[in-house]
Amino acid sequence: MRKSGSEGHLPHIEQIPLLGVNKHEESFDSPYDRRSEVYKHLAYEYAKEHAQQQKQQPLWTVPNLLTFLRLVLVPVVMALWYAQHELAQLLVAVLFVTASVTDWLDGYIARKFEIATAFGAFLDPVADKIMVTTVLILLSVQPPPTISQTQMAVPVVVMCCREVTMSALREWAAAAGGAAHKAIKVNSFGKWKTALQMTSMSLLLFCKDGTGRVHDIFAAVHLTMQQVAFVSWLLLCVAAGLAAWSLAIYFANVWTHFVAPPQPQPEKKAT
Repeated sequence: MRKSGSEGHLPHIEQIPLLGVNKHEESFDSPYDRRSEVYKHLAYEYAKEHAQQQKQQPLWTVPNLLTFLRLVLVPVVMALWYAQHELAQLLVAVLFVTASVTDWLDGYIARKFEIATAFGAFLDPVADKIMVTTVLILLSVQPPPTISQTQMAVPVVVMCCREVTMSALREWAAAAGGAAHKAIKVNSFGKWKTALQMTSMSLLLFCKDGTGRVHDIFAAVHLTMQQVAFVSWLLLCVAAGLAAWSLAIYFANVWTHFVAPPQPQPEKKAT
């Protein structure tokens, strides 16, 4: 918790003496104060006393329900993945495409009708990453027949490592605030990565269908399942390359904040 200009909701609180810290160097923007349990307690007490003044946002809006649906679909996808029914793999592919559509749709509705919420901003990337990571792991364990586990493992490992690193980088930038936070806004490489990733993963899932329906569809456009699976795997590798590239761009943008972080300025005493 920290007080930051107009965004803060805390009243002025006297400086809290900390062990080994010069009182004149303390400020609530310093890392010392952010670690202070006393400050957290005061912030909690203030929020509790002024709870009636804070406007609560609705949790279960349409975008949030669509986002929550993606979370609910994760165990369903896993159950169908190992089911023995002939339609199971086709249903997995259909559900993943449905989840991908809701990922775009909930954001569109939230922006169009101005019903974005703080809970939705938290839940949307979480639901997206859980669904995508789950399916990537499943594909690496049981890839389409023409793709080996080793081939599938390479882009999957790159993407999973990128997401873990990116999550940590966003958490750090949010804590740092200011220019560091602005430096990790979504870039075009990240958007292309997401588009290629969803397309390739959807096609790879359809290539696992054992009913012959998807095979007939590909045959109608003079393509075999093997060709589609190989092209889909190549697209996934390109998406993994873009994921690593976009991560490098994010790090380049925030590198100056790593090597030369801004020093906290001492608070000026009121005269």
